[in-house]
Amino acid sequence: MQVEHLRARARALRSTAGLVVASGAIDLYRLAGPETWVGPTPEACVDALLTARRRLGTAHDLLTDHARILDRRADGLELRPTTLTVT
Repeated sequence: MQVEHLRARARALRSTAGLVVASGAIDLYRLAGPETWVGPTPEACVDALLTARRRLGTAHDLLTDHARILDRRADGLELRPTTLTVT
């Protein structure tokens, strides 16, 4: 049914958002220092990692927000009265 499909999509989005966090990529900037950088300066490396962190955080937030929207749509569909047609 449509409700199950929406809920499955919401679960998939939450799972993907969880993978973003679980990957550890959001915290890579903490490991960056003069000995780990690639590029003109260590500060540029840290800046690039912080930019990536913000983007990952935004992606996580968008995924969970969209999952919430799908759940609300599914809730709305479940609350609709079902009509029976008798012939």
